[in-house]
Amino acid sequence: MRYFVIIVLALFCSLSVAQDSKLAENYMDQGEYNKALKIYQKIYNLNKRNPRSVFALVEVYQQLEQYQSADSLINEAISLTSRKEQFLIEKGYNAKLQGKDSIANSYYKEAIKTIDSLPQLTYSIAYRFEQRNELDAAIKSYEKGMAINDKLNYNFQLAKLYGEQGNLEKMFEKNIELIEGNPVYRPRAQALFSQYVTDDAENESNKILRKVLILRLRDNPDPIYNQLLSWLFVQQKDFMKAFIQEKAIYKRDETNMDNIQDLVLTAIDENDIEAADEILDYMIGETQSITVKYLAQVLKIQLKADTATGEQYAAIRQEYENLLQAYGIGKETFRLQLDYANFLAFKTNEAQKATDLLVALEKTDLSKFQKADVKMLLADILVLQEQFNRALIFYSQIQNDLPNDLRSQESQFKVARTSYYQGDFPWSLTQLKVLRSATSKLIANDAMELSLIIADHSLEDTTFVALKAFAKAELKQYQNKRSEAITLYDQLLLDHKGDPIEDEALLKQAQLYEVEGRFEKARDNYQLIIDNYQDGILADDAYYNLGLLYQEKLMELDKAKQLFEKIIFSHADSIHFVDARRRYRRLRGDENEKAF
Repeated sequence: MRYFVIIVLALFCSLSVAQDSKLAENYMDQGEYNKALKIYQKIYNLNKRNPRSVFALVEVYQQLEQYQSADSLINEAISLTSRKEQFLIEKGYNAKLQGKDSIANSYYKEAIKTIDSLPQLTYSIAYRFEQRNELDAAIKSYEKGMAINDKLNYNFQLAKLYGEQGNLEKMFEKNIELIEGNPVYRPRAQALFSQYVTDDAENESNKILRKVLILRLRDNPDPIYNQLLSWLFVQQKDFMKAFIQEKAIYKRDETNMDNIQDLVLTAIDENDIEAADEILDYMIGETQSITVKYLAQVLKIQLKADTATGEQYAAIRQEYENLLQAYGIGKETFRLQLDYANFLAFKTNEAQKATDLLVALEKTDLSKFQKADVKMLLADILVLQEQFNRALIFYSQIQNDLPNDLRSQESQFKVARTSYYQGDFPWSLTQLKVLRSATSKLIANDAMELSLIIADHSLEDTTFVALKAFAKAELKQYQNKRSEAITLYDQLLLDHKGDPIEDEALLKQAQLYEVEGRFEKARDNYQLIIDNYQDGILADDAYYNLGLLYQEKLMELDKAKQLFEKIIFSHADSIHFVDARRRYRRLRGDENEKAF
């Protein structure tokens, strides 16, 4: 019974100390040091041999600039223990706070000297130096401990400290040594690298890491260095350079294209179509896997379809037919059939053929997610045919069937867009406001863009005259009725000249001109936006699209370079900034794609 009482009292005392410590920490955070001092003195008196209570009380004395009291307390702690090395560090730090650097350094040296005879104390000594932000001393402690006992490994701690110290080359080298010792460490190292590496290849950290890896690769062609270089180039959105590294890795065994496959999907997401095309061609030509080849061909033709002009549609249609003949029509080619149906409906105006293909596809053994994808495209085609009510029913069914899936948010956005096409702007805006915080960044951005169009052009025009004309033209554009849409935009620009919606209409019309292959007309529209709406929210879109037009269609590369440069220096917050910078550097010729 007596022991039980003792245990209960000890537990109660421990709980009381924990509560007091928490209260004292709060006082410290609030700068109420005198209140914290009383509590920490009470805790210290309960157990003077506890280093944590000593250090806590010392810190309060130091905050109150009562350095003599702190020194006396440390001396008392040293007298009560045979392990004085951490308290020596505290004596040194206390001296340093008083401007006595030479005295501080002598205590630090004495603490570090302990490692000579007791290397097992390396971590506790170095960690105490870290606590006092004495990084040089902490590094010296870790390095000394490892030199004395080769079984000790503090490379991770050293790498972290080198980074905090700003010695990035050593930080990268230490982490790479850790990866060399155990490749499983690579994700952890990359997470640390990402705190220093940016999407700018000219960033100093990027250049240092690249140099460290290249030097190692030259001395030892280990694929781990290719993997790290590939990771670095992906951070910089330099997918062509990342591809060079991934090819080098693949060439070693030619069995696994998973990393190359991941790379091409990332390049597509980042809109680097040039790099994606080259990677896909390599996959198609090199892989021995039918599955990989199929996936690459599906992605390749999808990219073609997305960027094609009207005169290329017939050839793309034939290519889809050839692929379906080669791979068959079944659930195994689900993605190919879905893409083909989308192409038929929205590019070649064969909505009925697209619908028939989808209805047949829906009858195969599909998952609930695949069924939702089919239903989504069928609803899109119904909007295309202006069967809005039927489309809204399909969109609502998807939300009910998959309430927690991204498809639900996508269908909700399409409900809002359909209401917009119908001219029900207030209801559309209500739906869009909910989607601004959507999980999917793409959906959130689309929702924000459409809600801004409605809100910006409803303030002064409560009858929505200009907005209705714009929405009608956009519907024709959605329906791929390009000539009708261009005519409607012309009429809108004539009827509402000087209206805030003018730049929106010019941009949308320019995109149609590009699909029609009327590149000079598109150029003129973009230039009008730049000339008349330089301070508008679409200025960066106009610069970027015109730059692409000059680079890829009109082949006036100097003009393209000037436009991309304008985005870099005048529109750094643009969503096109990274791609504009990448294209600018390629056009400038300072990126040798065959080099590291």
